[in-house]
Amino acid sequence: MSFFRKREEKNVLHIDHLNPMMKRAIKTLIDSGVPEVARLYGFRYLIPRLGEPMFVPLGRLDDDFKDVFEAFNRILEEVNEVKFRGMETYRLWYPTAEEIEHFRFTFYSIVSQEGGMKVGIGANPLASLDQDLFKLGGVEEYVVNKKVLILTPALVGQAVNSQSVLSKAKNVNLLDIVSERRGEIIESSLWLNKSFHDKYDKDRDYEVELSRMYMQRLFDVISKIASGKLVKSPSEYETVLLPLFIFPKRRIVGNVSVMEAWNSNEEFAEMLRQARFHDVEVTPVIYNYEVINELVDNYAPRAENLVILTDQKSPLLERLDFLSWTKGYKVIKDGEFTKILQPAK
Repeated sequence: MSFFRKREEKNVLHIDHLNPMMKRAIKTLIDSGVPEVARLYGFRYLIPRLGEPMFVPLGRLDDDFKDVFEAFNRILEEVNEVKFRGMETYRLWYPTAEEIEHFRFTFYSIVSQEGGMKVGIGANPLASLDQDLFKLGGVEEYVVNKKVLILTPALVGQAVNSQSVLSKAKNVNLLDIVSERRGEIIESSLWLNKSFHDKYDKDRDYEVELSRMYMQRLFDVISKIASGKLVKSPSEYETVLLPLFIFPKRRIVGNVSVMEAWNSNEEFAEMLRQARFHDVEVTPVIYNYEVINELVDNYAPRAENLVILTDQKSPLLERLDFLSWTKGYKVIKDGEFTKILQPAK
């Protein structure tokens, strides 16, 4: 690429008209945001409510590039040009969100002020919300001014959000069962993406190394934000929080590798046979109930209260037969999204 960047902007209407390295970089990045990884940690990419606040026309990306990494750097440069005003818009839409400079990329098109069509990419920022999949509003009395241990990292996003109920705790620590499987999650996601492009993309435009780097970047960003809250050996705590994903029974797997689960579980194996790659997920594998049961057995008996939060309506505790420890606890509240337990004396 020339040292002196081309500042004139063509109206490029199709990605095929870009330099092949830029085309390959864009198509790779669009499949590399891995929103499921963000969800594993309690973050999400914000969805635009009107238009696309961080829009980069393809014409701004029209240049010569020696490789996909140089093209990637240009994309980040152009996002930096629009992110300040874009972040301001997102803050108006999501007043309790705290935006993070890591983005999911999407294709987007607009009608310009001149009346013509502009095609480009949108950048949606990663963010923490005060509460998201797990509703924290109903458990304040068990959190405020309490020492809290969260058994999985599924609430990291809320633990670092200054407007969350968790910010009122005396102390919050989270056990991280995700980062130890980071490499496995990334490699299985790369395999899915490559399988998709091999089957459906006539150009097979997917750069594995760029994708791996961007997925690693997401993990690194989250790790830096959560530094000091993720622990391996918690000490004192009064309340234990268990964010519990409720999976369909046909997707329940044991504590096995991601690839083993996808190939041995009938539901996931059928998705792969039908090439429904975007329906395949890692969450039931990472947050499998064997691991959850072990975490509860190891840490909950020492707490005053065990608070279970579910991501969707759940049946009575006694009907959650995959939980092996329920008989050792007295049920104080058995709600659809919140269950309060105390160790049976």
